Amino acid sequence: MLSYARKRTQFAWLTVLLCLFTATAAAAENVKQVGTEDGGLALTDSGALVASGIVAGIALIAIGFFFNYFGYRLVKVLVFLAGFCVVGGLVLYAEYKIRPPHDEHGRQLWYLGIAAILGALGGGLMLFLFKVGVALVGALGGFALASWILAMRSGGVIHSDVGRVLFIVAFVVAGMVAALFLQRPAIIVASSVWGSYMLFVGIDCFARTGFQYTALAFLNTPGAVYITSPKVYAMIACMALSALLGVVAQFRLTRKPKSAFVPL
Repeated sequence: MLSYARKRTQFAWLTVLLCLFTATAAAAENVKQVGTEDGGLALTDSGALVASGIVAGIALIAIGFFFNYFGYRLVKVLVFLAGFCVVGGLVLYAEYKIRPPHDEHGRQLWYLGIAAILGALGGGLMLFLFKVGVALVGALGGFALASWILAMRSGGVIHSDVGRVLFIVAFVVAGMVAALFLQRPAIIVASSVWGSYMLFVGIDCFARTGFQYTALAFLNTPGAVYITSPKVYAMIACMALSALLGVVAQFRLTRKPKSAFVPL
């Protein structure tokens, strides 16, 4: 059973996150939509939330919170969700590449549903390919860190399309190698960074600062435009703080000799 001090510490972290969410959402209440041709994850052309954006936002926040604070503690669930995120994300990216839904909100929901089903199959497969799943956790962490760095400037720190892709690939490969060979510390850091990234992309589906367009723009998704602003920089800072809190939380929760992690 967790001690009172540990429970109090966890409550403090949850309170900080709640405050960050509330402050960000309040600050972005009157922010106009960041321009995209496909309507983005959560917005119509008039800036209103749509069903696909609400579903995506809630899912991103829930999964991101798990990755950020409990990933290594429940490593089998972590591996499943890593497969889910990678396969589902690739399917969704391919769908938007082949045919952007524009204002077809029904099609957006279908895209999300298909991505979720195939993502669940991919996650289940990773439970049988455990090392591959662990590598995917590292890959997601590397992808999120690369996106966070690129997000420091409008259009990305690296303006070359090829340069951005190579930069992201380098971080993805480094994350995979680190997760496989360093295991616990690398998995904790990677899951916290990726979880924090998902968490704040999900929050931005409601706050609408434009942070959600980072990965879409950096991967050259049709119509995605990423523009920095003070509110976007606030999201970037909050993501870093959340990731740091997640790393501390996971190291504290898994510091006992008996861990939920199965050695590779």
